[in-house]
This record gives sequence, C-alpha cells and structure tokens, in this order.
Amino acid sequence: MNRLLVFVLCGFLSSIVQAGNYYDEHEIGWFWYDDPKVVTQDHIKPPNTISKDPNVIVKAAKLKINTALNEAIVSPTVENITKYIELQEAMGERAKTISSLWQQALIKRPDLNYALKHPTDNVALQVYHQEESRVKDLAIASFAKRTGLFFFYKSTCPYCRRFAPIVKSFATRYGLTIIPVTMDGISLPEFPNSRMDSGQSKEFKVSVTPALFAVNPYTKKAFPVAYGLTSETELRENIAKIMASEGKHP
Repeated sequence: MNRLLVFVLCGFLSSIVQAGNYYDEHEIGWFWYDDPKVVTQDHIKPPNTISKDPNVIVKAAKLKINTALNEAIVSPTVENITKYIELQEAMGERAKTISSLWQQALIKRPDLNYALKHPTDNVALQVYHQEESRVKDLAIASFAKRTGLFFFYKSTCPYCRRFAPIVKSFATRYGLTIIPVTMDGISLPEFPNSRMDSGQSKEFKVSVTPALFAVNPYTKKAFPVAYGLTSETELRENIAKIMASEGKHP
C-alpha cells in the first residue's frame, strides 16, 4: 500500500494542483413575601392573589436581600444586620435544596450530566484521554491509507533540522508516506533521498519553513498540517481537525 501511495504521490508531485419549579405558593414563606398586604381604596388584596410567576418571586427576593443589605450598611444596627443574615441564611438553605434536587435530576437523566461527557475526576479524566487518544490513532491510521505528507524544508533552517526527526518519527508511527522536498538542494540526514524543489514550493505557496502538507493524490486535495516547529501531539490534533472539517475523507 505504501509503495502504491508513494507512486501516486510522486505522480501528483509532477502534476501538482492544490432546574424544577421550586417556588410553589406553599414554599414561599416569610422569606419571599412578608410585606403588608396591599391596601386599595375598595378592599384588602386577598392572600391567594400572590403572584406565582417565578420571575416576580425571585425579583422580589433579590430586592428584599439588597434592601436589607443597604439598610445594614446605611444604618448598621444589630437588628438590621440580623435581618440581613437571616435572609442570606434562608437563601443558602434554598441553594442547598436546589443542589440536592439537581443531583436527583441528573440521576434520572444522566444524559444531562456534563461531567459524564467531560469528566473532571482524575481517574475518569485519565480514561477519557486514553479513549480519545485511541480514537485519534485509529483515525490517523485510516488517514494514512489514502493520504501522504509533503515536507518542505531548508538545510540551513534550525527549525527544519529540529522538526525533521519529529516528522520522520510521526510518519513511521502511523505508517504515513512522506515526500521530503529540499528547497535549497541539500538533504537533511533523516531524509537523504529528498526531492529537489522544482517549483513545488511555489505551487504550495510555501512562505515559511518547515512546512508540512497532507496530500490526497486521488482527490488532488492538499491541506496544510503544520508551519514551523511542531510537536507530534500538535500534528495529531491538526490532522484530526482536517479530517473533521473534510468529513473524515481529506
């Protein structure tokens, strides 16, 4: 397969193209509404007409807390500070209730649990990364069957000299066919049989070195994989992004 891919790539080289409602009325209590009932000209407002709109209830609760805080700041008496503490304590208890019910909801609906898809626990996180790495390795192995790499470099470029063994190791690890192209006519030790640049760098619009491109000789599509000194991890990530953007068929 690699020999066939090298053959096709070389042909390409020569003819290159480019949470729930927790605010029911029976739970409101003094914390939410203990203001005197509104007196109108005709009657006293009946208790059962208290709004059940959660937006109204929460807005009133926040206003009550802010008012108590401002009163404690403007007039710092034991009574005012006590009132503010009581309101904060009530809010804390409400938060505990919501947190407990939140966990119950996630048990019933695990598909809503973000931590299951993006774990934060150290052990789970390790398993997650291992599985992610395995999937990427399989994807790159598939990528290698139909795609080769063009590596453009100059022998005088220190970044190219450092990048060459990384590229070679990466290509060997995943079985990728690689066509090295020297832009100054001098081959690097890792690629003694490099091809001379005879216009390919111009066709690929290589403006910096080192430059690495993924090329599918069958579809005649080329994609930049890396510019400059790049780690193997970054190469894996970049190829995974290429495959995702191209529907896994670059």
